[in-house]
Amino acid sequence: MAFSRISLVVLLLFIITVHVVESRSVLGDIVMNNGRSLLQYPPQLNCNSACQTRCSRNWRYKMCLKMCGACCSKCSCVPPGTGQDTRNVCPCYDKMRNPHGQLKCP
Repeated sequence: MAFSRISLVVLLLFIITVHVVESRSVLGDIVMNNGRSLLQYPPQLNCNSACQTRCSRNWRYKMCLKMCGACCSKCSCVPPGTGQDTRNVCPCYDKMRNPHGQLKCP
């Protein structure tokens, strides 16, 4: 009787150990994405340089930088390029409006 209980406990420990080892290898494949864990924070966007690029061709450069910086800090996204055709890349940035209902972000 005691032998069967001990063998049952050993068998359960073996099954648990095998399960843990297998789940770690599967989690390792899922968690790593381009050498970075999916559980880490996304890389921080440098709003100043992104807005300088975005506003480089704007005729009101200082105002553009100010508004772009406000939008970037709220949305953590700045559309690439300088044209209006890429606004939809950042939905938050694209949908922000000023109190008059006009687009807030350049």
